[in-house]
Order: sequence, then C-alpha cells, then structure tokens
Amino acid sequence: IEVARTGAPPSGPRPRRRWGKKSMYLIYRHLLTAAAGPFFFGWFVITFLLMIDVLFRYVDLFVSKGVPFLLATKVLALSLGHTFALSVPMAVLVAVLMGVGQLAADHEITALKASGVSLWSVLRPLAFGAFLITVGLTAYNHYVFPESNHMLANMLFDINRKKPMLEIRPQQWTDMSDKMSIFVAEKDDNTGRIDDVTIIQKEKPGDLSPQVTRATWGTITTDHETDSMVIELHDGETHEKRNRENPDKYQVIRFRKQKLYFENVERDYRESGRKTRGDREMNLVDLKEAAGREWEGQAGVDTTVAGLSQALLTWQTKLLDPVLRNEVLGNDAAPPGEASRHEWLEGKFRLTNMKVDRLAEQALYQESIRQNYRTKENRYLVEFHKKFAIPFACVVFALLGIPMAVTTSRSGKGVSVSLAIFVFLVYYLFLVGGEKFADRGLVAQVLDDLAERR
Repeated sequence: IEVARTGAPPSGPRPRRRWGKKSMYLIYRHLLTAAAGPFFFGWFVITFLLMIDVLFRYVDLFVSKGVPFLLATKVLALSLGHTFALSVPMAVLVAVLMGVGQLAADHEITALKASGVSLWSVLRPLAFGAFLITVGLTAYNHYVFPESNHMLANMLFDINRKKPMLEIRPQQWTDMSDKMSIFVAEKDDNTGRIDDVTIIQKEKPGDLSPQVTRATWGTITTDHETDSMVIELHDGETHEKRNRENPDKYQVIRFRKQKLYFENVERDYRESGRKTRGDREMNLVDLKEAAGREWEGQAGVDTTVAGLSQALLTWQTKLLDPVLRNEVLGNDAAPPGEASRHEWLEGKFRLTNMKVDRLAEQALYQESIRQNYRTKENRYLVEFHKKFAIPFACVVFALLGIPMAVTTSRSGKGVSVSLAIFVFLVYYLFLVGGEKFADRGLVAQVLDDLAERR
C-alpha cells in the first residue's frame, strides 16, 4: 500500500511472517526427521570404529587364553556399553552436520529464513533433542553402564585369573586383591620382566599402615601345576611399621633378591562371583562415597606425618634442653677422659643421626601411601565428572554443528562427514589424554603450580 501511495519502497524493516503453532510443529518435525537418519548412521559407524579397537585389544587375550567362542562373544557384547557412552555424542554431531547440511544444500534453510524462521528456530528442536539425549545418556551412565561394566569386569577378572600377569599394566596401579596393589613402570609380557616396581600389601582392607616394597626390577612367573604366581624382586627395600602405636618402631629391610608367592591365582575359567567394583563399575553415589574414603585415607596419612614431624621436633627440643638431654641421650654420664668423652659423643651423635634418618624414611614411606590414596581419589572423581561431561557434549555438538553445517553445506556430504570425523578425533584424543593426566594427578599439579606463581 505504501509503495502504491508514495511510489517508494517502505523504509522500515520487512515485516516477518507469523507462523502458527501447527506450522512450527511441522517444521520442527521435519528438522528432527532430517537429523534422525544421520544420527543412527553416525551412531553405527562410530560404534563400529570404536569396536575395532576393542577387537584388537582382546583378540590376543582370547587366543592366548583359549576362551570359548560364546564367552568371547559375550565379552564383546558387554564391551558395547562403554562404546555407546562415547559414540552417542559424536552421533549427535554427525546428525546435525549431515541433516542440517543437506537442508542447507537443498536451500530449505534459505527458504525458512526468507519466510521469517530464524536460525535460532532451526536450532531449538535440535537443541531440545540433544538435551533429551543428554538426560537419557546421563541416566544410562548412572544405572545401566555401571552394571554392564561390572559384568564385563567380572568376566575379564575370571579370565585373567588363568594368567594374572596379563592383568598387570604398566604406568598404573593394579589391584591384585583388596589387600594388595602393584605398580610397574614397564612390563614385558614375553619375558615377564617388570621395572620400577612398587607393591603395597595390607593386613586388611582399609589398613592405613600397609607394608610397602620397592624394587628396581623383577620378574613374574606362573606355576601351572600349583596354580600360583611368583614375583621375584631385585635390588629393593621393604618398609614396615611394626608397632602402630609407636612411630619409632619402624623397620626397613633392604634386599638383593626377594620372592613373593601368591597361591591359587591361575586356574581354569570359572565364575568367582566377584563383588568388589572398580571406578567404572560404580554409579554416581558409589563414586562419591569411594572418593570420600580415599580422602579420609589421605587425612589419616597427613595426621601420621604430622605426628612424625612433632616427634622429630620434640627430639630436637630435648637435645637443646640441659635438663631433658639425659632423657634423649641416656642417663649414663660422660667418661672423665677426653678421648673417651669424644668417642662417647660420637656414638650419641650417630644415634641421633640414625633417629633423624629413620623418621625421614618413614615420612617418605607415608608419602608413598598418600600418593596411592590420592591416585585412587582422582580416578573416582574423574569417573564421576565423566558421567556428566560426556552426555553434555551432545548439547555442545548440537550448538556447534548448525553453523558448521550451514557454512559447509555447498561442499557436499563428504566434507560434513570428514569434518565430523576430525572433530571426533580431536574430542577423543582430549578425552582419553585428559583422563590419563587427571588420573595421575598431573592436571591438579599444573593448576597448583600456576596458583603458586600467581
């Protein structure tokens, strides 16, 4: 009307068309339908790619142990539980890139924008669908995944009991039982050699003063006739606190060669009914409780170290006090002769140095125990946050996928798939690498160093 009256186009912005609820519902359904096919396609392809890694990881295990085909198939089926938790977020990215990319290539996105439908309106149903997947995947990580992984871990535990050496992995703590943990820096499966070995043995679960054995290198052998495993250690020492009420009663045994025997560890496959759970076999509540127990263990170690420091300070204070010095050095008086007095003082000094060295060694021993508790706490906390972080990646990928799809729509589906694979590789590398760094406490250490510099 304004053009007919004035002969000029309207100066204001072009009015947008108001879409009804039914029309918007049809648009939303069309967008979700366009993304549904690529979602299942991406889910299948990514799951298959991840399962190739699982196949390579277990093929040698099955061949060396002679596991029956049905049992091997069951193990591979249960391995899908962990694979689904990783493949679903990437399937969301593939769905957005391919689905929205195809709509943009067919100029449907352009037609919607020309009809008054904003890009946010296009994002809204896809973001809502990603949010529903996030909620469902979080529930899956809390209820389903721990149970399926527990079943898988029980089967692998029973399989590994045939050859327990294969269960020990380098650069990580391995719980051989609820009373024994072992750490090796390097391991040769062919020769059985292990390097930089640390073994922690407890009298009972939860023991705050376990026996710690360290060795430069060693070997692991199995005796098939007696179903036992022998760990032979070389060039090491064993730290043990005999009397827990008195920290002075501390024993260090240095050895050139020592053998540790473990009976009934190698046998034919049979279900053991294992009840203990690892970090990936726990739900959110169990992970929080387990991390709390490890933190209490660290607090107990800190209390012990503080007691050792107090004992050392008390010892040194008594040396400086003429009245209390005899209590430390002994009540025997010094010999009258100058030469004898010199020898007497040398003996007392050696006794004092031995006392200080013993307390220092015990402090290092407690630090090893504390590091073990801290490593386990980090593992529990990392797994706790992963149950939220991985599902939330669905929403992030949906928000990033739409502008990426619109930008690369003219390049074809090949570019969209290639871009999705590239993002998946980066995401997977950061996920695995970040988890390893966090488990070893390296991330916390870097953050602490940055905080100290500030």
